[in-house]
Amino acid sequence: MTLRIGHVKGNYGQVGGIESMLEGVMPHLADQPGAEPVVYFLTRTRDPALEARLSAGGRVTLRPIRWRGLAAAPLAARALARAMAADGVAVMHSHDMRANLLAALQQPFSRRRWICHIHGWLGATHRPLYRAFEAVDRALMRRADLVLTGSHATLAEVQAAGARQARMLPNAIALPPDLPQAEARVRLGLPPGAVIFTVMGRLHPGKGQDLFLRALAALPREANWHGVLTGTGPEDAALKSLAGDLGIAARLRFTGFVEATAPWVAASDVIAVPSRKESLPLTCLEGMAAARAVVAAAAGDLPRVISDGQSGLIVPIDDAGALATAFARLLPDAALRARLGAEARAQILRDHTAEGLARRMTDAARDLVAPEAQPATATVRS
Repeated sequence: MTLRIGHVKGNYGQVGGIESMLEGVMPHLADQPGAEPVVYFLTRTRDPALEARLSAGGRVTLRPIRWRGLAAAPLAARALARAMAADGVAVMHSHDMRANLLAALQQPFSRRRWICHIHGWLGATHRPLYRAFEAVDRALMRRADLVLTGSHATLAEVQAAGARQARMLPNAIALPPDLPQAEARVRLGLPPGAVIFTVMGRLHPGKGQDLFLRALAALPREANWHGVLTGTGPEDAALKSLAGDLGIAARLRFTGFVEATAPWVAASDVIAVPSRKESLPLTCLEGMAAARAVVAAAAGDLPRVISDGQSGLIVPIDDAGALATAFARLLPDAALRARLGAEARAQILRDHTAEGLARRMTDAARDLVAPEAQPATATVRS
């Protein structure tokens, strides 16, 4: 009998790490024997391109669930429960705060088992409103049958927050397309001969882009280097102002939001992950998978995944001087960059493939409906 697993995801208007992970893993979830994923997409308006990617190009059934805001969340939860019942879903797997809320709200109408996937909380680096949302998320998470995390760091957080049962499945990445660096630079209009340092992700205090700018400003001005910041967010104006104050604005590219990061990674020599608070970010794994040298702060599981001096460089959290020293070490040394990148890619192939994560996610769902576990039903009370 086929085990149907309902993956619940909210549409937040832009593609982020969770969406990227699901896009990479969904084709492999569809290939798992005896299991069938269904995607329930919480959205105000339809987004055909994103829906196509989340459904593995139509291989996976995707059902839109109308999201009308928090006040109407109970109605959306009811619609989600009915849709899952009609599809015969035995296990629901939620992937963000909205999804967790609807999963918790629909529990009284169903005995379906619930996997809550916590991809990371930003904690004190967030604004007060979002810290309040995370507090609610921590409370909701306690009601799940199983909490999954992508890192040991987040596993410790959910256990401390009262998860009934928790398991760590290392974050993973689909291997990027093979795009030559020179071709990527021409396509993106980046200087062909420069050593390019790139930081990716939401422009947010927790991601440490200010440290990235200060580290670049410490590099020799006569050297041929260039900086790239992909993404958008609340710190956009402040970071551009800081770049001007540091006198490096002419050597930077602020890309704004980009749907596909792979060309920017391909064009880069060094990927920086200077975060103040992390789980295990896909930006790090993307750089490693593309065999780029990665410099990361010792936040979350980054020091577990990167062996300092072997598959990348690790620097202390919130230390622009140490980040600058690492940049200065890599700037003139193409051989070192290549050696670190090669070992980083080998580590991705060993431990962080999308195929492996799909298998482990499916196994987690199977465990919840194993004969010794309480059977889940796909019924909704009238």
